[in-house]
Amino acid sequence: MLGFVLLSPTYGTFSIKALMRALCAKKQLWTLEKMNNEFLNGIKEASKKIESYTYPLLRVDGNALPDVIASCLFLKVEGSYYLITAAHALRGNQSGLLTRGNGCLIDVVGHATISRSSGKDDFDIAAVHVDEESVLKHNIKVIPESMFISDVDVSNSHSRAVSGFLASMNKQVEILNRKDKVLTGKCFTYFGHADFEGKYSIFNKNQETHVGIEFKPGTDDSGKHLSTPPWPPRGISGGGAWLIPDLSRPNLVFLEGIFIEGYKRAKKMYAFSTRLEHVIDFIGQTHNKAHVQRK
Repeated sequence: MLGFVLLSPTYGTFSIKALMRALCAKKQLWTLEKMNNEFLNGIKEASKKIESYTYPLLRVDGNALPDVIASCLFLKVEGSYYLITAAHALRGNQSGLLTRGNGCLIDVVGHATISRSSGKDDFDIAAVHVDEESVLKHNIKVIPESMFISDVDVSNSHSRAVSGFLASMNKQVEILNRKDKVLTGKCFTYFGHADFEGKYSIFNKNQETHVGIEFKPGTDDSGKHLSTPPWPPRGISGGGAWLIPDLSRPNLVFLEGIFIEGYKRAKKMYAFSTRLEHVIDFIGQTHNKAHVQRK
């Protein structure tokens, strides 16, 4: 464990107004200026809840300093605790990993299983079996099953979102105070349309395995062009893909999957996540097998 204090992460939702303009243009219901404040507040409050369950994944670099490489979540499956992230964040090097603990950085220790493929890995999930004592000691927020999308029946949702520690906004030189040994991470949530108009097959994805989210460009208050989220989305990998059924009830957000990659086409960004039910199946199959082998 490095001797760095980790301050409470700062949070920020990018391009809220850009999203609202896009939603209004699509549905032709109202202008941003007339939008109910409850709607905007709903986005902010939903972001806070989502980000409270989102953790940074860091790796110790050649100078023995922590560097943000991805995002992660914690799940409890069949009585055991797991750190979940994108496989490409761990592939090739599983040493020197850290995440946020109770006021400090803590080592990520445990047996890891990583999805593999003979070609491109479009499943792209890694799970690290972590010790329950560490989870409890550091007050790790584990996403409860009541927030799993499989436990609810939702129709006509307002929005979908991805959340994580964007690498370009968490550069080591900007968030690390070497003198005081303090690191301040920044988590961001990006909202897109609930419906997905892209074709999964174009991106070598399928709807049964993946959740697609479409982001369209907008402008900020000054008229500056915004891409939502900023490109490329490095660092968000391993964070959650979330469904927000009703922005007037922002406390009700549901985990749909784990974000693995994004594509940019014609000023739009398409984000893809591996569906949660397949992630849970992967954990059960690979970790149960590993447990039997170790006996």
